Amino acid sequence: MYIQSELSSLCRLIALKSEKRAQDWLESKGICISSEQAITIMAISKENELRQGDLMGMPYLASEKSKVSRIVQSLVMEGYILRRDDLNDRRSKILTLTDKGLSMSEQLEQTEHFNRELVSNLFSQEEMYTIQTSLQRIASVM
Repeated sequence: MYIQSELSSLCRLIALKSEKRAQDWLESKGICISSEQAITIMAISKENELRQGDLMGMPYLASEKSKVSRIVQSLVMEGYILRRDDLNDRRSKILTLTDKGLSMSEQLEQTEHFNRELVSNLFSQEEMYTIQTSLQRIASVM
């Protein structure tokens, strides 16, 4: 149980520091969005269009329907995404990025690249491979 607690704490610390670094980098460019909004924009960007309900199953957004709805609504109001009814399932909403959302996804990609570059300067490729495979093995066992 001790190693689970230590790994959990370490992963949480890394995530928080990474998120803070990304937020600081975005703010230096005059961009102010929440991490949940950024995750939503990137998820839609990768799929081109996404059902709103699919956001609830994402690891970083797994949450109540009302929270996801608030995140989506804020992005619609700020002009980053469009929300329309699904023609095949009228209860479902389809999300796509606007031009402003596409531009933001490019900025977020740059932020991700910035974070990857920082990490790659800390570790060799061999060390990164070892870290990744070790964490994957731990995750598969637990």
